[in-house]
Amino acid sequence: MNSHKIAFIICTNNNQETDECIFYLNNLKLPDGYSKEIIPIYDAQSMANGYNVGMYQSDAKYKVYLHQDTFIINTCFISELLQVFATDKNIGIIGCVGRRRLPDDAFAVTGWNTGKLYDNLGGIKGFECEECEVDAVDGVMIATQYDIPWREDLFQGWDYYDISQCYEFHRKGLKVVVPEQKEYWCYHDNRYSRLKDYDKWREKFVEEYQDVYPFQYTDHISDHELEMEKLSTLLINKLDQNLDNGEMEEFSEICRNQNVADQLWAKEFCQIDSIYCLENAKDSSKKIYQGNAKDTLKHLRLLKHLLKRIEYAAPITDKILNTVLDEYSVYAICIVCISYCQNREKVFEKLLHFCRIQNRSQEEYSLFFYHDVMRNSKHADVRYMHPLVMQDEAWELKGRASLLLIADYIGKETPKLMALCRELCEKYDIFLVVQSYGAEVLEQLDQMHAETWLLDQPAHLIWEMRDKLYKQFSQVVIVGNEMESFVELWHRTYISVTWYVSKEKKDMIMQYSDNIRLCVWDKIVE
Repeated sequence: MNSHKIAFIICTNNNQETDECIFYLNNLKLPDGYSKEIIPIYDAQSMANGYNVGMYQSDAKYKVYLHQDTFIINTCFISELLQVFATDKNIGIIGCVGRRRLPDDAFAVTGWNTGKLYDNLGGIKGFECEECEVDAVDGVMIATQYDIPWREDLFQGWDYYDISQCYEFHRKGLKVVVPEQKEYWCYHDNRYSRLKDYDKWREKFVEEYQDVYPFQYTDHISDHELEMEKLSTLLINKLDQNLDNGEMEEFSEICRNQNVADQLWAKEFCQIDSIYCLENAKDSSKKIYQGNAKDTLKHLRLLKHLLKRIEYAAPITDKILNTVLDEYSVYAICIVCISYCQNREKVFEKLLHFCRIQNRSQEEYSLFFYHDVMRNSKHADVRYMHPLVMQDEAWELKGRASLLLIADYIGKETPKLMALCRELCEKYDIFLVVQSYGAEVLEQLDQMHAETWLLDQPAHLIWEMRDKLYKQFSQVVIVGNEMESFVELWHRTYISVTWYVSKEKKDMIMQYSDNIRLCVWDKIVE
């Protein structure tokens, strides 16, 4: 085993996506004395099968398993990865996003809540400010420092191979972690997820890993969802056919149906429709439509990739910038940038500067100044789990031990919450967070805020979540039945957590970590 070598293994069926993935891999800084190899596995029988093929081909100690549409944008990724592995020989797997605790039915696809990842929905950002041990990480990017075979004997598809691998490492007593990422490691160019076989592989996972945790399988994906997925497949085929046949009126009619436009799988088609209509209306000489579906989608994706390179400060040549401006209309550039770029201002500043020095046309030059285009969305990564009511002032007071109190709502339980605040304030500085609220409870919030300040030791309402908020408290109290997403933040930690639920809810919940204590709150109101 070569301990100074990193292998990047990519399961792929798309050359364009793979070439872009490799572009970013070639841009990574390599520490002195280390080498890397890139191993694309084309048309694998399954994800686990493809990863086993790549694993056995390489003698590298460190292996990074990637989706073809995952781009490692942090050029210091290798050094940061090696540094995490070096801190603890028991760390087996590292991922960029994960889940601290899998739910009892092991349904994980909608629950990644730890770590950082840019994607086409804006991104995932958890509350981590340091390394975090988790139950599982998402297969968008998985790095290992030990070789354990992927369970292709169990998982012959494209789901649960990643969670299974995490549990294979758990069986060996090895840790699965999501490290701190001061800068995002990855961008995932996801277009849609298929759920058709997800429950099939989840049931197999639940059966296999009873020795690790007593998961209980329950049906999760409804017949309606499966029917909608079938309909989506039919519509994708229909839109492809429209593009192949030049049936642009019918293509536009489908794309402009709001139920279609809201779907992630339709995003590229809707962009093509918007660009096509603008180009025709403005009699543009540059066309997004290339005569058929395959070439049109390839043309659109190339523009997306080139604009993302500008955003992520990847190597950009005059040839690339000329390609963007010569091959694409300003309408295509603007729509794709608005749809995919977090930091639009950076992209347009680069293009504007190039327009100036190249003396481009006035049309191109002026369009980039449109206010809506220049509006920056660089803070799109603050998509937390829920709206949280908090206060700016005095949230970091020093003195006695601090306690975080998270309440499900402000409403009928307010008097009891106040009584709990009074009791806890005898020992702790209380910081109160309210998960859900609306205009109808703002008056109650004001009243509660005023009342807490009448206490000898007031409770502090906090209005803005900070990364370190999750770590700074010696005690945590959570009130409400549907609070799993918050409770999971302290799974696999040593912080004492008391979770108040109804008796019926308590009877339904399996054991969390030893540090999480369930108590009955006699009047939980849903």
